[in-house]
Amino acid sequence: MQNWQKECEDCTKAEITKTFFPKIQDRQKLRIEIIPIFTAMVTDHGKTRVYLHRFKIPENANCPRGDGDQTIDHIVNRCPMLNTQRERFKHNVLKSGIWPPKEQDILSKHLKPFLQFIKSINFDLL
Repeated sequence: MQNWQKECEDCTKAEITKTFFPKIQDRQKLRIEIIPIFTAMVTDHGKTRVYLHRFKIPENANCPRGDGDQTIDHIVNRCPMLNTQRERFKHNVLKSGIWPPKEQDILSKHLKPFLQFIKSINFDLL
């Protein structure tokens, strides 16, 4: 386990994933419903315009509202198109934590509301 953790820390890739899962041992303790949208959100592989723009699928990586690149952080914390969904997520997080939560706390302390949040997003409209 220590070797695996060291390899993960030394790797220059998967930065988003490492913010959600800084400790492999902690990830192994979590029971997570692995669905495509969850995987896309915690790996930054798919769904966001920043990711898709690498393949020239959208013309640019910007949020359609024009307020920055559509990154995972933008979707979770700032995208004005998701204010309603984010308010529900925020309300649930504030029951037992602080807003905004750290990425690692999203999964360890607020997994259920996070899954509800990401499932409520219609990425076809973003």
